[in-house]
Amino acid sequence: MTFCVRLGPGAPPEKIGGKARSLLRLAAAGLPVPKAIVVTTELLASLRTGGPHLPRTLAAPGALTTVEGAARALAAAPWPEGFASTLAREVDTLVPEPGARYAVRSSASIEDESGALGAGLFMSRVDVARGEVLEAVRAVLGSALSPAAVAYLAQHGLGADDLGFAVLIHEFIEGEATGAAAFDPARDEPPTIEVQSGRAAAIENGPRARIDEAIRALAAEHGPVEIEWVVMEGDVTFLQLRPLNAPQRMPARAAVPLASFDPLPAAKDRDLNDTDWHWDAAHNPLPLSPAQAGLVSLVDEQCKIGLRQRVVGGYLFYATDPTSETTPIGAADALRGVWEAARQRLARPMPTLEQALETFVAIYQPLFGVVQPNSRAATGVLAAFLRRSGFDPAPLLPKLLSGVSSAATERARRARTLAEAIDPKLRAAALQSYLDEFGDEAPRWDVAAPTWRERSASLERLMRGTNVGAPIDDHSWREADAAVRARLPVEAHDEWESRLTVARRAVAVAEDDDALYARLQAHVRRALLREGERLWGSGVLADPNEVFWLPLDAVRRDARGEGALGYEEAALALTAARSADAEARTNPPPLGAADTQDVGTDVVRGRPGAAGARIGSVRIYRGDMDHDHDSAHILVARTLLPTELPLLSPAAIVVETGGVLDHVAAQARERAIPAVVGAVGACRALRDGDQVLVDGSAGLVVRLA
Repeated sequence: MTFCVRLGPGAPPEKIGGKARSLLRLAAAGLPVPKAIVVTTELLASLRTGGPHLPRTLAAPGALTTVEGAARALAAAPWPEGFASTLAREVDTLVPEPGARYAVRSSASIEDESGALGAGLFMSRVDVARGEVLEAVRAVLGSALSPAAVAYLAQHGLGADDLGFAVLIHEFIEGEATGAAAFDPARDEPPTIEVQSGRAAAIENGPRARIDEAIRALAAEHGPVEIEWVVMEGDVTFLQLRPLNAPQRMPARAAVPLASFDPLPAAKDRDLNDTDWHWDAAHNPLPLSPAQAGLVSLVDEQCKIGLRQRVVGGYLFYATDPTSETTPIGAADALRGVWEAARQRLARPMPTLEQALETFVAIYQPLFGVVQPNSRAATGVLAAFLRRSGFDPAPLLPKLLSGVSSAATERARRARTLAEAIDPKLRAAALQSYLDEFGDEAPRWDVAAPTWRERSASLERLMRGTNVGAPIDDHSWREADAAVRARLPVEAHDEWESRLTVARRAVAVAEDDDALYARLQAHVRRALLREGERLWGSGVLADPNEVFWLPLDAVRRDARGEGALGYEEAALALTAARSADAEARTNPPPLGAADTQDVGTDVVRGRPGAAGARIGSVRIYRGDMDHDHDSAHILVARTLLPTELPLLSPAAIVVETGGVLDHVAAQARERAIPAVVGAVGACRALRDGDQVLVDGSAGLVVRLA
């Protein structure tokens, strides 16, 4: 058998899979492509010899168990004699430079076939160290034996055992921008070119025109097509060509530029196109109240935290501030100092609104300008150490940084005690214990949202009988630590232990700072409510809570006696704010290209968040904490905040935002809830009641027939 070939005109097309064939077509069209080698379909066939047959449908009895067994057998199967050395030799000659990084990509037989492209269905690993290529090949092969693959193939009348599956390997190109383009010459529309990561400005002044020219030429020969590309220093490299399955793969609506959002008055004089701005959907998926928008404006003007912030069309955007610098310091030590300063300030009885805002700014600056950046840096240092030592950080970091005691684990512990309490007295004590520590938290990061202390009855009802999972398990990180240590030279052990310890402390800090911010926000909320009660008492407002829908500056001026708010002025402001909020909810900013998936898309690709596979019906989560999200349902959401997840117990979780090290993935792993994160477009592609498979190990969601 031929297990490894150089990609070129002589490569056997029936054994190299769709992605590899598409590179050959791109090269034949005269377009620049990376040099590559292919692990042929014969390798998977050899490794699967004697293994269990895969079911043709997940409806078959014991289907999930059978698929999991096949995957375990593949993971344990020895390489054919001579394969590892042959692959090592080919990889070394492919890119002879020391320190080269590689892309190890799936190349299934269906990946260039119209009608069943399987776009995003199979795994690829990028930025892989030389010493990790062999392991990455096995991981990519394993994605052919996943429940998601079986479900998708069954939808298209195919069997997983009949799938030809190769692996494409080429040098990893760390571009300034990567993206995709789509063009159907039969439609009266120009090609769609979208930057999916990196800087949008990197494709201007040349690359965009070359991508446009290339896709028009390819479409003239092959019909409607999609391509993937990467741009580095003005050069375009093409990575994949596949048929365009319209309309599902065509954008349903054009990406909306930031400039098209009507800014709030406080931001009208600011240019949002002077740098790369991003919607902060991971923390604020809903429009902000005018009060919260005022807080954003306040800290943006007075705090240097490494980010600039703007509220545009009701939504929060952020951009990196190149003028800001962070002094290296231990994140845990810094947080202790901030907590102590906060306790002293928060202890003031009945502060005025100005005093509450002064406290907010005074703590916000070190919390987000010192503590958070240093916390993120610690994880980056650990990842750099792993990469420098020949490890791929992607699969290791989630394990190494799991099982850390933090505010998140304490929140989960108290939630578990509350959920399991049956005796009324014990339940009342558990509720009070939860509120004592986390009562200032709210379902969303908006000062207008009532806290759990204000909604204690809702919290108690929500937690009644909820399955909040088992206590954290620290075996996973210890096993990962031992595996890394076993491959490191002895002289590197002390540095490794230091880097790992600092990074794990930083993980706790990343959770604990949320708990502190919630107290700051509640502190301002209480001061604003007192102003609302005063305005209600004077007849300006019909309800004290309306104060959050007034411009913060107007409330501050009235509180200081510098400009009294009248009834008519307040009424006009409230009407305008509520109208703007309703409009904003119908027109959220786009998260990216996948946000344009039409209803009917069978596969939604995200990132593996927490391992496991579950089948269930979809419940779209819109921040409705009182709604039923039990263990029979798949929770699909734009985002989940770290304060929300401990109070929910779905069968599986799908969120459009976040990464493998963020809150949702970390907490889902601790509670053994399968999770897919970064699944952009899931809320658009799926509907309440859809039957889906969530494959957390593969990062996939598949709608079932």
